[in-house]
This record gives sequence, structure tokens and C-alpha cells, in this order.
Amino acid sequence: MTDTISPFVGGIVGTPRLRKEDPALLTGESRFIDDLHIPGALWIALVRSPYAHARIGAIDASAALATDGVVAVYTGADLEGDWAGPLPCAWPVTDDMKNPPHLPLAVGKANFAGDAVAVVVATSRYAAADGVEGVVVDYEPLEAVVDVRDAASDRLVIHEDCGTNIAYDWELTPDPDGVAAAFENAVHHVIETYVHQRLIPAPMETRGVAVVPAPHNGDMTLYSSTQIPHVLKVMAALTLGVPEQKLRVVAPSVGGGFGCKLNVYAEELVCMTLANRHGVPVRWTETRTEAATATIQGRAQRQTIELAADADGKLTGVRATLLADMGAYLQLVGPGVPLLGAFLYHGLYDVPVYSFTCRSVFTNLTPTDAYRGAGRPEATYAIERAMDALAVAVGVGQDEIRSRNFIPTEKFPYDSPAGLIFDSGNYQPTLDRAKELMDWDGRRAEQAERRAAGSTMHLGLGISSYVEMCGLAPSRTLAALNYGAGGWESATVRILPTCKVQVVTGATPHGQGHETSWSMIVADQLGVDPDDVEVLHSDTAISPLGMDTYGSRSLSVGGTALWMATEKVIHKARAIAAHMLEANADDLDFAGGTFTVKGSPDKEVTLAAVA
Repeated sequence: MTDTISPFVGGIVGTPRLRKEDPALLTGESRFIDDLHIPGALWIALVRSPYAHARIGAIDASAALATDGVVAVYTGADLEGDWAGPLPCAWPVTDDMKNPPHLPLAVGKANFAGDAVAVVVATSRYAAADGVEGVVVDYEPLEAVVDVRDAASDRLVIHEDCGTNIAYDWELTPDPDGVAAAFENAVHHVIETYVHQRLIPAPMETRGVAVVPAPHNGDMTLYSSTQIPHVLKVMAALTLGVPEQKLRVVAPSVGGGFGCKLNVYAEELVCMTLANRHGVPVRWTETRTEAATATIQGRAQRQTIELAADADGKLTGVRATLLADMGAYLQLVGPGVPLLGAFLYHGLYDVPVYSFTCRSVFTNLTPTDAYRGAGRPEATYAIERAMDALAVAVGVGQDEIRSRNFIPTEKFPYDSPAGLIFDSGNYQPTLDRAKELMDWDGRRAEQAERRAAGSTMHLGLGISSYVEMCGLAPSRTLAALNYGAGGWESATVRILPTCKVQVVTGATPHGQGHETSWSMIVADQLGVDPDDVEVLHSDTAISPLGMDTYGSRSLSVGGTALWMATEKVIHKARAIAAHMLEANADDLDFAGGTFTVKGSPDKEVTLAAVA
């Protein structure tokens, strides 16, 4: 078992506290995108294709331009020259991955229902919406590809320049011969196919954008309901061809994200280019109806999972094969999402050999990307359902088949067949406790009694055991997935002359409670009151460096960066305190915000005095 220690000794971390964030939220002081008062702003509304696949013919905007309040109408062709490049995909999982250009406004052809083909600019959001009704688009409907198996056959290729609907093939099979042998010699060979349906994210606050250009010098501020202001700044600068230093991105209060705001969206770029063109602020707020097609969607996989086992049901091999739906285009990290589960289709079971392959394809559906767990819930679903099927094949209970296959405690740290190291685990007592809490045996008896009595009210019992692979940080796993950004995070800790503390973090909260948690970490380390710690975030002018918040990485990566920053502050303060106490820095202890000399506890200096 891996040894673990707590670096916190100040008594603050681990003690319940009321959240710092809540008073502003509860009293309405927090400002979300729609709360921002921006005088003179123009509003936009998008004309979206009602067809999943259609050629775009003539676009008649005359009726829209005659609508009160409408300032201008632009088509994809009108703005095509404003883009330095298409919408970004930042995760090329293979060297030969196909990535068709995805322009903020479609030109020539719409490839999914909701694809934007024109934009109306008006003096109010209502005038913009009215203007959309006056835009007439001559569509030539085309046959749509909406099934992943149909897409993989290339019967109808969506992006002609790619020559195929297959975006990429990716495989993880460390021991091919071992996998083949395991299935050849298996007493039980279970094959299951599951369909993970598409999911539509629905955070309380839909997406929104407001872009404010400076009256001179070309600077621009982009307000967006986003999880990733730092990533958005870089990608927007590249897509528009503007100098990165001229762009400031601010994520105000954000009403939930769940992964769907981990993206660079067309509407952000359209607002930016139109603010440049008109020289005034431009804004947009998504309607709930738009969100059903214009915001990325989640899951969308067809999984085939095979289990090889001996006569007792002990696993000897696992093989998973995925067909993943990318939708019409590759979004920011969409290609990597199915692969985030690639290392976990064996679950928390002791499996000698393992194989995972994924083929991702284009369809005429809304693009997919990260959503709540991003690849890992899909893996858990497949292996847990398959374990139930194996239990039936072997003739034992759902609980027993898991008990026979859990990774034994003595094997930790465990080198998984997929290449991950599981540092610790003790799964059997957890299952035993869960069964005790729910009265497993009693429920099973009740289940049998109902069936025997012919009851129309049945009782279902299920078990799901899983581990998470999250907290994306620099690692060999990210390198194996060709994740170019590295996964780092930044933190700055400043002790001000009055001994108040200012923290700047690259993690960007949207409900997680960073301000409370970060102030507790710093207070525990430095021996100050958490209320004396201010946490700054979500504004690239204040926090210029960061990799933002997603994939359960905030505390594990951002919190670690913060702890390391406090260690550097203490190290620097130690040298100053040593000078003040006329002692060697190595002879100083630090606790509770005070430096003392070893062996002479009466000689001390507080952090406030050092500051």
C-alpha cells in the first residue's frame, strides 16, 4: 500500500467553513453574462440550418434588413476573410487524424442541424431575433449520416476533402499475443455491445458572450460564460489572427459548465470579429432551444466489450472496441474524450492482459466533446454491465463475480494492464459495507419472493464499482494521448505589507468553491486567517497564466501548484527572518505564522513582521 501523508498541520484544512462565494450569489451581487451592463452594445442572433446536411444556396436578407433595429446581416461568405483559421481542435490524438475545417459561419454546406449560416446584428436581442425570421436561405437538402456504423462504412462521405468519415483509429494493446491467447483459451467468453446515447448538457446558465473593443489601440475584452478563459484567449487570438497581448478574456460568474463550456465556440469568434467591424460592443446570449443543437453534446459511443475468464469466472483478459461519434466536426478536445476511458475498461479488476481500440467517425450530428466525466463513465458502464453478464455465464451472483476479480490489496501499487499505476486500493471491504447498508441478502430474498409470487412490481439490484482517472496533469498518460498543452497549472501567492495575502490562480471556478478552498490552503500553510486571503481568478489581465478548470483537476493540480507557491513564500520569508533574528535560516522553525529559533523559542518573528 502506498504511504500517504497530509502536508497540512495548521488545523484549517479539514475544518468545515462557510463558503466565501455564497453571500454574493445569495444576495444577487454576482454578475453573470446577462447581468453585465454594457452601454451601446449591439446584439447578434444566428441563422441556423434546420437540416442536418444541406448545401447552402442564395441567402436573401432583404426582409431582415428592413426590420426595425436590424443593423446588418452577414453570411459565412461575407466573414470568411475575417478568420485566420477555422475553429480550433487542440487534441490531435494521432498524426494522421482527419480534421475538416470548421468555420464559425458555414460556407457552402451545413453539416448538422444548428450549424450557423448567417448572423443578424441589431440594437437589441429582440430585434436580432426578429431579423432572423426575415432571412431566407435556399437550402438543398442532402442525405444525412446519423449512425456511427453507417458513417464508418463510408457509404456517404460527409467531408469530401477528407475522403472518409473516419477521423482516426487509436489502439492500446500492450501484449497482442497475450490477448489472443487469453481469448483462445477462455472457458467463458462474454461479448456485450452497448450504446451510449447522446446527452445534451443543460447548465443553469446557457452560454453567453459580450465583446468590448477599446476605443483605440486595438485592445479587446471578451466576456464569456466559459470554463477556460486562458485557453480561449490563446485559441481566439490564433483563429482571428490578432496579437494575444491585445486580448483580455474574463469569465464572470458562471452558472455551471459540466464540460460543455470547455470549448471555443463560433459565437465567441463571431462577436469578436463583428465588434472589430462595427467598433462597438457586441453580445449574444444563447437560448435554451439553441443550446440543444449549438452547444456540444456528450457520450455518443457504440461499445463492444469482451471478457475472457476461466471456469471459476476469474478474468484472464479484457478487450474493448469503440465506435465513437465526433459529430460533424472536431471540437476543442473532442477527439481525446473517448480515449480518456481507454485505460479503464478493465475497471478495478485484476486482469492479466488488455486491449482497447477506438475508431471515431464524423456524422451529421452536433459535435461531441467533454461532458461530465468525459470517457470515464462510459468505461465504467461497459465493464460493470459486462461483469454482470459474466456472473450469469458463470452462474454466480453479481457480488461474487466482483469479489473473485477485485485487485488484491497486497498487489498495490498495481501496474494495470493498460499501463496506469494504481497506487492504493482496498475494494472488498467497500463492497461488503455497501451490501450491509442496503441489506443485500434481504433484498435478494425479497426480489425472489416477488418473482415467485408473480408480482407486477419487480425489484432491481445493481452494483457498480469504479475508479477515476482524472486531475489531468503532466504525466506519461497525457503524453501517450498526445496532449500538447502539458496539463500544468499556475499559482502566485503575495504577502502584502499589512500581512494580508493575495492569491492568483490559473484555475477558473464555476461553482466549485475555489475561493474558500484556496484561502484555507494558504491560511493553513502561512498561519493567517482565511478571511485575510483574497483569491483572484478568471481574468487573464489579473491571472495571465493558467490551464483552467475541467476533468476534476482544480484541487489536485491547481491546489498543488498553490501549496508549492506557499512553500516558496515560506522559504523566502525564512531568509529574511534569519537576518532579522541574526540566526542561520536552517535553524529556524515555522509554525502558526511565526519563525522561531531552534533551542531558543523566545527568539521569534512573525510573518507579519517579515512582510
